[in-house]
Amino acid sequence: MLNDYESVFIIRPSLTEEEAGGLTDKIKGIIEKNGGQIVKVENWGKKKLAYEAKKEKKGIYVLLHFQGPGTLISELERNLKIQDGIIKYQTVKLNMKEEESKARRIGLLVEAQREKALEPISHRES
Repeated sequence: MLNDYESVFIIRPSLTEEEAGGLTDKIKGIIEKNGGQIVKVENWGKKKLAYEAKKEKKGIYVLLHFQGPGTLISELERNLKIQDGIIKYQTVKLNMKEEESKARRIGLLVEAQREKALEPISHRES
């Protein structure tokens, strides 16, 4: 069974766009090579860090949403750790059942409000 994960990593701002893209592609390749499937990739661009990390004050943020087996995470994080161009990283497992349940509840609430709004207005008899 494949689990859902999100990984955010910060690339050194001194790298060119091509180098940062190549590093992102390398990480995507590691995920796919180890049985994972990329769902979404978002490059958030260069942002100021909350605090200085590895003598850097800014970094290029990249978010990867992917599915894969649990064994994939140790290999992914091992590779993230040894990359010189990556300042920091964090990977979290998403609980999609909880997210789907929350979305379903919100959808039902919206539907109930819509039905209430569409009810005919009854006038009081005088």
